[in-house]
Amino acid sequence: MTTMLTVKLDQGLLIREDVTEIEREYLGGLGVNTRLLYDLVPQGCDPLGPENLLVFGVGSLVGTMLPTACRTEVTAKSPLSGRFGSANGGGSFGPYLRFAGFSYLAFHGISPSPVMLIIEDGEARLESAEDLWGLDVWEATDRIREKLGEDVQVAAIGPAGENLVRYASIQNNYFASWGRTGMGAVMGSKKLKAIVVRGSGQVDVADRKSFLAIRKEAFERVKNDPSYGFMNRYGSMVVADPFNTMNAVPGRNFTIGAYADWEETRGRKVFEKRYKEADVACFACPIACAHWSRVKEEGPHFGLETRGLEVTFVMEFGAKLELTSIPEIFRCTDICNHHGMDVISAAGSVAFLIDAFDRGLISEEAIGFAPRWGDFETVSRLLEQIARREGIGNLLAEGSMRAGRSVPGAERLAMHVKGVEMPVKDPRPKCDTFTFGYLTSTRGGDSLRTRSPVESVLKGMKDYSTEPLDVDAGYIEKLDMPMRLKKEIFGDPPQGVNLPRVACYAENLITIINSVGFCIRPPVLRSLGPDFYARAMQAVTGRDYTEESVYQAAEAIWELQHQFNLREGETTADFCYPDRFYEESLPGTDGRMVPPLTRSEIETNVREYFTARGWKFNE
Repeated sequence: MTTMLTVKLDQGLLIREDVTEIEREYLGGLGVNTRLLYDLVPQGCDPLGPENLLVFGVGSLVGTMLPTACRTEVTAKSPLSGRFGSANGGGSFGPYLRFAGFSYLAFHGISPSPVMLIIEDGEARLESAEDLWGLDVWEATDRIREKLGEDVQVAAIGPAGENLVRYASIQNNYFASWGRTGMGAVMGSKKLKAIVVRGSGQVDVADRKSFLAIRKEAFERVKNDPSYGFMNRYGSMVVADPFNTMNAVPGRNFTIGAYADWEETRGRKVFEKRYKEADVACFACPIACAHWSRVKEEGPHFGLETRGLEVTFVMEFGAKLELTSIPEIFRCTDICNHHGMDVISAAGSVAFLIDAFDRGLISEEAIGFAPRWGDFETVSRLLEQIARREGIGNLLAEGSMRAGRSVPGAERLAMHVKGVEMPVKDPRPKCDTFTFGYLTSTRGGDSLRTRSPVESVLKGMKDYSTEPLDVDAGYIEKLDMPMRLKKEIFGDPPQGVNLPRVACYAENLITIINSVGFCIRPPVLRSLGPDFYARAMQAVTGRDYTEESVYQAAEAIWELQHQFNLREGETTADFCYPDRFYEESLPGTDGRMVPPLTRSEIETNVREYFTARGWKFNE
């Protein structure tokens, strides 16, 4: 039986429910969360009101010791976009929640006072968290562990969640987070400070013999993928230097595409040589793409230890806000982790403000000081103000879309899609699957739900709708993808990569991954596909799955998310980049100017994407 704990916060009630049949149809994790959100959240409800639902869904393969199977999806109506909201986190929280006997937690209503949910080996209780309210995440986690033991897993919010910052995160212990779309604000609105988990059980496997063979196969495929060594060495930083080389970093709020001193100041090798101390892995992960780092040189940040550096951190603080010091980037990231705040939306909102200030659209008097690109003192001060909604931070806590509408003449400087700030990479040098995903993702301007398993980082596009094929025909033949889709995406014989159709496939594949609880790092994304997940699901659950049934379930999950957004007012006009990308060229370091995107070409791709999805494109 698959068990969900329903928590009625307004009444203090805890109810166990059997969701086995929902999980059978919707795979698990993200899929079950999507079904629950669509069914139980009324159209037009306030994301920060009692009618919104907050669901934690552990992937259905989590805790089995399959490689990277540790991830949990958190889902609610987003207070940032007003549409489908969801975030994914790894670490050990999900496995231990399953070991404690629960695969899903669904929170309804609003508690009359701050509480925390404590789950220990099948038993659950609500306790007062009034003594924790107002503490940052690390302080609260420390106090919880002092009381309950160092072995508990903690999901908690900080001041940003308590103060309903629209992009507040839920922190997964200290350094990881469920970051995007404001799930921490929803948790804060419910007066839920923390969820504490201790579990000592196990996940039963239906067919042990088949499972062991599949587990061995999975580890071999992941470790043998060409991307494995680079990901272990650099983690996500592997793409930091290539993005700068191709003039695609989001410098100064997407107005500068590259920096001449990038590799010497913020590049992957300087990080590895000067700060990286050890590799860090999530539960059951052979990749160990995270790193423990320490600042060894004298200065204001000497001795700082933290987890990182991630490409997100260096692109958001090191490019978008132009901090050139890795220790300063570490510190800004830690501010976000302490306060429980999404790095991408926080940096994007600060970048909007500095851009508007530079253009004379908001005054120093209105801000309280003069913010500057590359100035750690003003950037860190703004991050603190956002978390506490103090001064100008109250405006920025609303996100760049709302802030842009509040500052006369500044709306075009808010770099978001569907209310969600875009991360990491500028689409003008190469509008590929990664950046096309900003438009098509059901959770707004984000790339983590649309990643091609045949992604070519540095090669350009053949044209707006076709990526060059960066692998040989033998690779395509072995690729774990339904044959009919290979022909649609690559041609027969393979000739290129159809962008709109590979975007559909990538979204469906990642939907499967987020439902079963695997990671989307390249060694997994490239080596494991629908056939593998069908066989793994069948071995673990004993239910009948096929490559096609798993893929069709993913399509149904994505369709539900799309329908949720449509009933909340989304239109085809929302599938559009900010005007800056269509109207401004992008300067790089070599004197080249990257031309703006062509609206008609992007719209053609969106239309073809709609066709591939079976959706109607309304004018």
